[in-house]
Amino acid sequence: MSNIWVLDIEASGLSPVSYPIEIGLVNAEQTYQTLIRPEESWEHWSLKAYELHGLSRQDLFEKGRPADVVAKELNSLLASKVVYSDHEDWDGFWIGRLFEAVAIEQTFNVVDLSTLLSGHRAGTFASCFDELSQASDYRAHRALNDARLIHQAAMFALNSDE
Repeated sequence: MSNIWVLDIEASGLSPVSYPIEIGLVNAEQTYQTLIRPEESWEHWSLKAYELHGLSRQDLFEKGRPADVVAKELNSLLASKVVYSDHEDWDGFWIGRLFEAVAIEQTFNVVDLSTLLSGHRAGTFASCFDELSQASDYRAHRALNDARLIHQAAMFALNSDE
């Protein structure tokens, strides 16, 4: 389990009509980060979400990449792999929205990180995550930053002894 992939997604909000706006992926050797240009049908925008991640719709249209390009890159990078998320319910939903919007079949699985962190490891993960998130240079609610922090805490927990 030394080379697990961890996923984090920032989104337009927490709603059944929300959509992914930024994806961050990390494993021990690679990172992937991109903003996603909204599809025409993706209109939902939460000011609360914007206040957290600081990404505007204008940022996404100017700097985001087309959803079909992102979906193809994710499939290429993660083909047949398991990707872990600390919020699989939302991240899995947003990945599904991405692939559905561009009619591309997703070739990887998003699984909840808790499936790896049984027993004492869950507590170790939570403590490490909390400590790392207090670092002065950590900026929460950006996908790659969050994915890095989750990966680091998960690896610490997975490699810890009781």
